[in-house]
Amino acid sequence: MKQLLRKSSKALIVVAACFSMLLMAGCDKDKKASKDKRTKIQVMVGFGTGTDPSQVAVHEALAKEFNDTIGKEKNITLEFVTVQYADSEQKFTTLVAGGMTPDICGPVGVMGVGKFIDEWMDIEPYLQKDRIDLNAYDEALVDSMRYSINGENKLVGLPIGYYPSALYYNEDIFDRAGIDYPPTTWGTKDWTYEKMIDQARRMTLDKDGNNTYSPDFDMEGVTQFGYDGTDWAPFRAWVGKYFDKNGNSVALGISDDMKTAQMNSPEWKKAFKDLRDQVFVYKVRPSSDSNAGAALFGDNDPLGSNKCAMWEIFSWMSYAYEGWDANFNWNIAPIPSFNGHIVSATNIDTFVMCKSAKNHDQAWEVYKWLFQPENYIRLNKNYGGIPAMKQFQKSWIEERKNGVVDENGEVIEEGRPNINWQVLIDAGAYADNPNNEAWVPNFGKVWDAMETAMANVISGFEEDTDKVADDLNAEVQTYLDEYWENQK
Repeated sequence: MKQLLRKSSKALIVVAACFSMLLMAGCDKDKKASKDKRTKIQVMVGFGTGTDPSQVAVHEALAKEFNDTIGKEKNITLEFVTVQYADSEQKFTTLVAGGMTPDICGPVGVMGVGKFIDEWMDIEPYLQKDRIDLNAYDEALVDSMRYSINGENKLVGLPIGYYPSALYYNEDIFDRAGIDYPPTTWGTKDWTYEKMIDQARRMTLDKDGNNTYSPDFDMEGVTQFGYDGTDWAPFRAWVGKYFDKNGNSVALGISDDMKTAQMNSPEWKKAFKDLRDQVFVYKVRPSSDSNAGAALFGDNDPLGSNKCAMWEIFSWMSYAYEGWDANFNWNIAPIPSFNGHIVSATNIDTFVMCKSAKNHDQAWEVYKWLFQPENYIRLNKNYGGIPAMKQFQKSWIEERKNGVVDENGEVIEEGRPNINWQVLIDAGAYADNPNNEAWVPNFGKVWDAMETAMANVISGFEEDTDKVADDLNAEVQTYLDEYWENQK
């Protein structure tokens, strides 16, 4: 954040000219405040979902309700300011540097939180003051919003919605192979990674119908894969399954003080080896990096190709359900245990309060109002994630089974009564912590280095996985050193 504040005034003027409307809104904030004696609290939308016209309309309706009720009582005016996702980071950076920081930002995912981690407030004191009961949410989801940065422990936000990982599977492929479907509940004793790989091997077929147990299996002639791993998810979704001898997740690959890279630890080396084994030893997933995709799957997602039996992916794949329905029978299962641990890599959206904004107490009044149950569920439905507030999860399942209707009673999503939606709800208790998108110093560079290492292993470009881990560790250490040098 220091670097952001060092931009020259000339650069600020040039960038600000690109979005004068947003700045004018900020200027207008003070004028209107003096006119009606209200403090204007701005919520910046654009770090993720929430920018479509229909979503903007929900924000405007909520703002009007607040301003006509609580706003009058507490002399606060709520305003949602929408910017496009592609512009959001630059606009936010410039607003902060210009002393015009919005009061609240959201919805924003964990990665977005990480990119500006120093800018977010700790809301825990406000929660304690107003005795907000965090038991309303799954504990694991709240804990994903906790950070320890430079000796400061803080809870940056509450979860407005979440997208857990689960094991999506093609029932038709299981039926043809004569294999029982995966369990329906989390934590089933014999549902292990080893058992899943065994099933995947028996459902991976070449053009002659041989599976990977056959000595005649032709890896170059595969027509169906049994498992596509955590493809389309970051490397941390995979390494997050590994724990050290003390039972601590090694997902970050960095020491507790965030100064020493640990990406060549025994656990990380094992993670890279196991990842390679999926492709080249067990042969259950394609030899391709996650960005390029597999030629076998074509333009489809792995499961949507109808040539993949199982895929561990986030629930935001809901956009593909209609296509799956048309081509095969599918369902959702829990992720198996791995070395005694069950982890669901999870994407989470939240709202955050900005440290350099000027009216924290008034911003909290808005934040608190938005997270009241009747307003929370409207925001949640506006964005599409699973409600992290437990009281709405039963109705979420009922809507998925019976169909989702809008405020006018029109069906906007057909019901799927045979899908095990409960698996997605229960996944919240197994959310990864640290989160797969959690902040680390020099976040962008570290992230890119990890993703490149993963791609090199999956593609077969690098065969020596221990060397991959050692090289990655050395590279990431330079990024950590760079970050801490800039903090002096």
